[in-house]
Amino acid sequence: MQFAKLRYLIIYLLLVVFLDACKPKDEVFPTISIIQPTIGTIYNVYDTVFVGVEAIDETELQSVNVRLVDANFVSISVTKSVSINASNSEGFAELIITDKQLETGTYHVVATAFDGINESHAYQEIRIFELPQKRRGIYFSTQGQFGQIWILDSLFSAVESWVNPMQDIGKLCVNSRLDRITVVGNISRELQTFDLANTSVLWFDDAVNVGQIQRFTDLLCFENTVYAAFFDKEIRSYSASGALTMNELTGNYRPEVLYADDIFLVAGMTLVGGNTNHIFVFNRLSRGLLWQQQLPMSVKAICKLENDDILLFGNDGNQARVLHYDIGNNAYWEPRQLPAGRILDVVKLESQRFGIAHETGLYSYTYNPNYLNQIGSIQYQDICFDVDYGTLIGATGNTLNEIHTTNGQVLNFVTASDSITSLDIHYTR
Repeated sequence: MQFAKLRYLIIYLLLVVFLDACKPKDEVFPTISIIQPTIGTIYNVYDTVFVGVEAIDETELQSVNVRLVDANFVSISVTKSVSINASNSEGFAELIITDKQLETGTYHVVATAFDGINESHAYQEIRIFELPQKRRGIYFSTQGQFGQIWILDSLFSAVESWVNPMQDIGKLCVNSRLDRITVVGNISRELQTFDLANTSVLWFDDAVNVGQIQRFTDLLCFENTVYAAFFDKEIRSYSASGALTMNELTGNYRPEVLYADDIFLVAGMTLVGGNTNHIFVFNRLSRGLLWQQQLPMSVKAICKLENDDILLFGNDGNQARVLHYDIGNNAYWEPRQLPAGRILDVVKLESQRFGIAHETGLYSYTYNPNYLNQIGSIQYQDICFDVDYGTLIGATGNTLNEIHTTNGQVLNFVTASDSITSLDIHYTR
């Protein structure tokens, strides 16, 4: 009896396998095309892309979806399912461009149809323009054992206390793409990063554990990375989540000022005990030291000129100097003489023009044609360039000025409760 049941079961299974093998295999791929948008349609960040597709299959479509991708076909939007109308084989979806970090360029709409076995794709090229870089506010810090961070509105009219980080603040930098601000102190041990939306601490590093008077010498925010220069002869970098990505001990050299671009990380250094000044060049991604060069001055600011060329601004005793440094060839020369007195800060304006905060006042320097013009007599300890309004923002004592870059006219000003130690601008991106 048991044998008979087993025999019938085997016959049944063989029959199922035979019938299944006799079925025609689905080797026909679905057909899918994008009927909307048309090729080259232009969008801006935060626009909605209305997508229309036509999809058919000789059996049955199990799923149809659409998404946006960048030039490397990395998704920049959520994936949306599309319901196909049986009467006309068409369906529609809406994709919102929500990533404010997108840069102007070519992107693609990707449509996918799947019939359970086979999958087909269609692509449509579109153009997306990045957000305009509009000023949202100016953040600045004031002096004190427990320094204060303030926010000045985009109209340069109202100042509010933003947060007390419970430490002195030597420098702050704003990352507008991530909407956050990072601060370091002169004597405080902590490096802290705050969320600009709600003042919460996103991450921090209690980085210094030696008993020294000064803790940090410089701070730089570049793309999604924070770079910090330590008085105790060290350079560190941190990821957007606060992970330590570089921990470079610089031996007998103290890093004083940092610069970064897509390829290089450059540090102006002082040889401790030897009183000589140097430039160190690292590969920014691998973080390996490429080369170094001795300089005839201490470096106060590093500004991009063009390609791999940068300008080094600094002081040789009481004499301000500027050097043109070719990173790729590790060579420098002096393009012009600057006025006697010390440089306090320098910022790149536009093209090959720079703003110089000098002991004797404010200067505008154009590299080509090589032209230097004093545009004001006010001494500024810290300056930055507002790419939205095309103005300089400068701190002089406890006053923050908005300055015309051609004639040095003070267009707006506010007064703080104490001396301003650092400032930076928050943009829409």
